[in-house]
Amino acid sequence: MSSDTISTDTPARLPLTAEAPDQAATPACPPEPAAGPAPADRLPLPEVSIAAASTDDLSLSFDDFMGIATEPAAASQAASTPRQAKPSPLRLIVDTAVRSALSRTVLAKLRSLQPVVIILQVPSPAWVDPVRYAIETLAGGGIEVVKAAARPKMTSNGRDDREDDAVRVIAMGRPVIGIAPSPDYLPRVLTAAADHTIAVPAPDPALMRQVLARWCGTQKPVFLRPEDLAGLDLRDLAVALRPHTTPRACVKRLRRASRLRVGPPEADKAPPLQALSGYGKAKDWGMGLVADIARVKAGRLDPAELEGAIFLGAPGTGKTLLARSIASEARVPFLSTSVARWFGSTEGYLNNIIQEIDRFCDALLQAIRSGNARTAIGFLDEVDALPSRARLGPRNADFWTAVITHCLMRWEELRRAGIILIGATNHADHVDPALLRPGRFDRQFEILPPDEAGRLGILKMHLGSDLADADLTLAARLSHGATGAVLAGHVKGARRRARGAERPLSLDDLLAEIAPADFRTAEEIRTIALHEAAHAVSAHRLGLAVVQVSTLPSGDAAGATTLRLSGGIPDRPHLERRALALLAGRAADVVLGAGPNAGAVQDLLEATRVVTGLHASFGLGTSLAHRVAPVEAERLLQWDVRLSELVEADLQRLMRQAEALVRADRNAILAVAEVLRVRRVLTGDEVAGIMAAYPPRLRIRAGRAVRASLGNEAGPGLDRPA
Repeated sequence: MSSDTISTDTPARLPLTAEAPDQAATPACPPEPAAGPAPADRLPLPEVSIAAASTDDLSLSFDDFMGIATEPAAASQAASTPRQAKPSPLRLIVDTAVRSALSRTVLAKLRSLQPVVIILQVPSPAWVDPVRYAIETLAGGGIEVVKAAARPKMTSNGRDDREDDAVRVIAMGRPVIGIAPSPDYLPRVLTAAADHTIAVPAPDPALMRQVLARWCGTQKPVFLRPEDLAGLDLRDLAVALRPHTTPRACVKRLRRASRLRVGPPEADKAPPLQALSGYGKAKDWGMGLVADIARVKAGRLDPAELEGAIFLGAPGTGKTLLARSIASEARVPFLSTSVARWFGSTEGYLNNIIQEIDRFCDALLQAIRSGNARTAIGFLDEVDALPSRARLGPRNADFWTAVITHCLMRWEELRRAGIILIGATNHADHVDPALLRPGRFDRQFEILPPDEAGRLGILKMHLGSDLADADLTLAARLSHGATGAVLAGHVKGARRRARGAERPLSLDDLLAEIAPADFRTAEEIRTIALHEAAHAVSAHRLGLAVVQVSTLPSGDAAGATTLRLSGGIPDRPHLERRALALLAGRAADVVLGAGPNAGAVQDLLEATRVVTGLHASFGLGTSLAHRVAPVEAERLLQWDVRLSELVEADLQRLMRQAEALVRADRNAILAVAEVLRVRRVLTGDEVAGIMAAYPPRLRIRAGRAVRASLGNEAGPGLDRPA
């Protein structure tokens, strides 16, 4: 009958080149004659003949358009045709970016074949092959290139097999170029030997304006903002440049692609952070984060100082909504993913999952490298789906260890880049502890179902201008225990009712959704009210804080009484008072009702757990041994006969005391039950107000442990006769 809730307030190619992550379809640029000398230290842009678009442009294949070289002979033949006078969009973008990064000094070393080691850090894996072709073309050949590898092969002694290859190549005395989105993907011996580490920049508005001017053959000014390029990778930029187009049309495509990439689109629809209710300290942290992001944008704070967090809470408590609102308020890119999405969008093999992790992380890095936000928010839902490695069995350990280790490595990279990670989970105890340490998810916030004030705010937010003058207090009260998602559903249901009746939305529509008509019999409702009233009255007399009592059905529960646990460390008397409050409902069924029934099953389960925990978990019984976690304590009763006898004896004793409590407060319980039957929901203060007129009828002869616990903590009337 009752589900009593106790609540607490993610040219020559070396054979050593390994495939880069996510490059299976990466376009490659065919060789191009090197540019002539230029007076500036930086390399000039390629001298290309820009003519008006002709019908020849229409005959470009997709590979030609993207600059993809397939066979060397085909590339050489294509280079001899006039059509190649104008490079592909992808090649033009890459050449422009590379020339802006390389100085004449570096290029001179490459062309003279000096034994120099250079690391080129490119914006994303999609840039690796195109930059490789661009460098080989600019240098005129004779260099060796080492590309990124996501998972290098290991030698028998556990070293990256490319380490020895890199040593041999460097010893040959030729230029060696390492190309990767991060130096972490290159052999360590190569990065340690680097004479130059150069970042090839992600295209910014200035660079893209040069590209657009040369592609479209016009010097007409182009208005392009950093946010127009946010989240766009090389392929996205290239496909925005098309034959017979104008700079304005290209910019329009770039903006549209950026909105789709960086979104997600629903982030723009997130409510203002200030309008959110019921988030407590999590919202306060979010407001502080927004302020810190503003400092980062102003150059007064290093983005690496920004902290991430993990939101803990039941489904529907609004964890994702809070993260979206923070990103919307701070006006930074927001990208989300989940472990379920990694598996749902792939075949589920290890390499597939690693690629999905990389795709998410690379998109975040691209979002800040191509925009002006300097930071972004990455949201990982269902963090608990990454299991704790301490709990893994031998069957799955290898798979999950590889996944979690890769996550940790990539997330360290994101944090160094100033990207904020926010996670969400329904089961905090299932999360790998390594994910919760500072540097990954720095803070932890529990998001509970909102209190009455929070529910009131959430209802107002979802109602908007509807019911602006209505008193929503009753609606907030009746919706006790509802999450933000449930409340949003109530508002949608109320609007549906009004539409169906072809009339404006009314408060009755909302109340009908929150507390539908009760089709139980009058006798059933009275029995439920009596049961819940006994819980509430007895808990109050025992000094336990009553939050609310209700006869509204929820799931399998016909009613509920919510208690707020006090702080401090509970002793045996305190735990026995909890058990008494749990047993009081059944005691009322026996003393004041029609006798015991099957509706108290949850009460009996919780009381059994409390009493069993006294003996098997907390060392408060006849044994000091900790045998099981409190939440699973009752499982021992299935095979431990002696423990079962101890628990049964305690429960019988406490049941007799609960019946005595009910007899003493008969009038108060009946009075509260009658009001509850009519009003369906009462707060703890309202229960106390009714009880004030009905002191206990007689002195309660409680057991020694209960008597010792009453004293000053007891509610009114327990320490004196009526």
